[in-house]
Amino acid sequence: MMNVEMKKLDNEQLKKQFLEELKENIAQCLYLTIDLEMYGLNDPKVNFYYDLYQGRLNMLIMKYYDSVQIFSPNDNWNGSIYVDFIRGLDPIAICGKKQMIEQLRPFMQEYYSEYGIVVADNRYREFPQFKLVRQAIPQDAKKIAELMFSTEEFSQNNSLDMLEKQLFDRMRNGIGRSFVIEEDGMIVAHTAIYAECGNAAVESGLVVHDEYVKKFYGLIIHEYIKKVLTEEKKTLYGLRYNETMQNSARKEDLDVRAECGRLIKRR
Repeated sequence: MMNVEMKKLDNEQLKKQFLEELKENIAQCLYLTIDLEMYGLNDPKVNFYYDLYQGRLNMLIMKYYDSVQIFSPNDNWNGSIYVDFIRGLDPIAICGKKQMIEQLRPFMQEYYSEYGIVVADNRYREFPQFKLVRQAIPQDAKKIAELMFSTEEFSQNNSLDMLEKQLFDRMRNGIGRSFVIEEDGMIVAHTAIYAECGNAAVESGLVVHDEYVKKFYGLIIHEYIKKVLTEEKKTLYGLRYNETMQNSARKEDLDVRAECGRLIKRR
């Protein structure tokens, strides 16, 4: 199997060139686009690697903490030549376009695959319980991480410490905004604008404590975040890997912008 030599992105002109291409395909590379623009090339916890073909972007990889985001604008992209490089980054999760993940999966048996959709949604309903929602502060990161880690969705491709650190750093640096509902002295519901840039924002981390699900706090906090972003004239994007959430998105006739996938390391 032929391999390719990836180069570390450390050139501002190339960064600008890549961002233009990423923004044209933003639904297929949300985190990569936003993090490249927000973090840039000088943050030690975020590294970007690239490969060119005939002077044009052929592959861009972002290593952020212990996860990897990948993107190629080429439909005839050959995933096999990047396997060794990606494996060398030792990621817990590898995320990208569905067809890219499908290409990588046969070569990376130590990972299992999941597939989902990317939706855009700016319709919201008003609820009197919006008054229960507040914006979290970095000091809430530990409690939020513990709530998220209690679910299979967020524990399968994260460690608790790393999840807490990511939440803390994003809130402290103004790159992400978390929103919570508290009751009985606990944080019982959470969702977040994980990343935003220009008029695009990504929601993730929606979770409700099992004992409070029947209060519809998940719906309330999700609708609240849609209201916030709509008033800011930003488009809210969400990744739906959960089959129930995918079915719900289609029933609500949400705008499906792309198909996505991820490989998660087996434990």
